[in-house]
Order: sequence, then structure tokens, then C-alpha cells
Amino acid sequence: MAPTSYCYSRLPTGEFQENLGDRKLPVRVGILLGLLVIVVVGLSVAVGVLAAKANSPACKDGLPAEQECRNITHLLEQELTQAQEVLWGTEAQAATCNQTVETLKISLKEKAGRHKQQELVQKLQEEIKTLNQSLQNKSADLQDVYAELEHLRKENEALVFGKGPTNAKSPPNSGITLHLSVATVLLSLSLLALLV
Repeated sequence: MAPTSYCYSRLPTGEFQENLGDRKLPVRVGILLGLLVIVVVGLSVAVGVLAAKANSPACKDGLPAEQECRNITHLLEQELTQAQEVLWGTEAQAATCNQTVETLKISLKEKAGRHKQQELVQKLQEEIKTLNQSLQNKSADLQDVYAELEHLRKENEALVFGKGPTNAKSPPNSGITLHLSVATVLLSLSLLALLV
């Protein structure tokens, strides 16, 4: 076979671009139509899937489940509110109890103080009784001393007025002086015993 030669005619550049421009338009329209078909098919598939899900038993059961969930949430909120009110009431009662405890503590301290005062009063009364008894004893001792003093005074008077024996060597008033000094000493000792 003999080689064939093809001969291309050259077109002017402006004409070539016009021919190409005519071809570009249908390609662009084809691409746009293809994209449009793809979008329509994609949307159809998405609508189909959504319709299938909307009519599915899970979706139909979801509305009552959502309603039940709202009801449970509402009940839980009410229970929480009631629990908070009970808590506030309990806190108020606790505050009242704490105040009562503080008042009772103060009252107990006062009663303890009064009890100590009563014990002190009883102790002092017992001491007073002991001192009164001691005073009575000292008073009895003083009466004995007074009686002894009275007895000595009578003896002294008897000696002074010459009723007793007289000693020629001693002056007539020496017995009186001795008895008076003994009486003074005894009286001083008894007064010291009373003060102790």
C-alpha cells in the first residue's frame, strides 16, 4: 500500500475559535445537565431515606418515647423541688434545734451555778452551826470562869472583912492582892480561849 497523505487546510485563527466556541456550549450544557441529574438523584435518595425513617416503627415510637421522657423529666423536677423544700425545712428545724441546744446549755450553766451556790450556802450554814456550837461551849466555859471569879471574889471579901484567918506576919491586904491577880490572869486566859 501506498502511503496516503492527508492534507489539512489551515483555517484562519479567528474561525477556529468560533468553531470551538460553538462546541464549548453544548459541552457546558451537558456537564450542567449531568450535575443536575446527579443532584436530583441525590435529593431523591435523601428524601427516600428520610421518608423510610419517618415511617419506620422506631420513629413512630420515638414521639411517645419523647413525650414519656418529658413527663418523667417533669416528675423528676417536681420531686427535686419537693426534696429542696424538705431540705430547707430540715435546715430550719436544725437551726431551731441548735438555738434550743444553746439556750439549754446556758440554762444548765445557770442551774449549775445555782447548784454550786446552794452547796456553798449549805456548807456555810454547817460552818455557822459549828461556830454557834463552839460559841455556846465557850459561853458555858465563860460562865464557869465567871462563877469561879465570883467564888474568888467572895473569898476575897471574906478575907478583906476579916472573916478568914489572919496571919500576923503578912499585912491584912496581901491575900486580896493575890486573889485579884489570880482572877485577872484567869479572866485573861478565858478571854484568849474565847477568841481562839
